[in-house]
Amino acid sequence: MFGVWARALSARGMGRTIALAAVAAGCASGPTLRDGVYRDPAQQWTIAAPPPGWTRVEVEDTALAFRGPGDASMAVTSRCEGAVGSAAVMAQRLRAGLGPSQLVETRGLDLAGRPAERQLLALPNTRVAAVTRAAPPCVQDFVLVAPRDFDAALRVFDAWWTSFAPESSR
Repeated sequence: MFGVWARALSARGMGRTIALAAVAAGCASGPTLRDGVYRDPAQQWTIAAPPPGWTRVEVEDTALAFRGPGDASMAVTSRCEGAVGSAAVMAQRLRAGLGPSQLVETRGLDLAGRPAERQLLALPNTRVAAVTRAAPPCVQDFVLVAPRDFDAALRVFDAWWTSFAPESSR
């Protein structure tokens, strides 16, 4: 049910590999960009493009991924198949897939009218922010990995994931 969506969010020359576990994405064609907004035609959701300095990259099993300043990476996975638990349970599964980490903060919230769970984690040599949205039959995971300048990357990430919007009710 769960797969590794980013075995290597590092580009050539970065000298580090960051492994993150998340729900596998389910869209073959992927989101397309138009007027500063990405739209996923299969799952019918939209999300804003990040600001300049963030470049779209292809990462296996993600719906959409970007690399930004300071070796930061962020991605969203979206799956609409299989069992979906509460946002807290799905976030806990995501966290378990990361391996040893320190949970810095977790809190429940609402994202596009559905329950979500936000987590801040500390891993060796990097920090991670994740938001998991449970909207049965779908789950979306938004993940930021930032080994340097976490606060600046987190501001971009927070603006990005909060722009997520389903085009139809699921």
